[in-house]
Amino acid sequence: MARNKPGEINGRPQLTRQGYEQLQERVEDIRERRLPEMRPLLVETERDERVVAEFERLMEEASAVDALLAQADIISIEPAALADGITVGMRARVTLEDGVEEWVRPVHPEEGFLDEERISATSPLALALFGAVVGDTVMVQAPTGQWPCKVLEIDLSGVEARS
Repeated sequence: MARNKPGEINGRPQLTRQGYEQLQERVEDIRERRLPEMRPLLVETERDERVVAEFERLMEEASAVDALLAQADIISIEPAALADGITVGMRARVTLEDGVEEWVRPVHPEEGFLDEERISATSPLALALFGAVVGDTVMVQAPTGQWPCKVLEIDLSGVEARS
């Protein structure tokens, strides 16, 4: 049996509702604003090849995000799942390496860049937090070295409840 990658269940990407919508908006922005703005620059006789490269990159990004959205499921979690610890989509208030308290939300890697709270489910911090409950101190295996992270609070806001 194949193992799930962080942020996936049965090979299907798991996205928060907000992340799904923000990724949809990104594709719309690329297709409706950014690409049309670039098209006139592509036909100039002395066009800048960097514009061509950016146009192609944006086309590839839009196609890749479209494919992700077509396969994705919206994360839904039963409130009782809090007893099982942190999973993809849950928010957690934690103490970071420098002692600062922050809210983090492990999410599918493609959703990780959408705001300051989201972190990729493949990041060292997210991997350390999976399964942790309030009060746990986990060790984060970061490239800069190992450091402790304490889970102060977990909440399900932004995650749909299963019916």
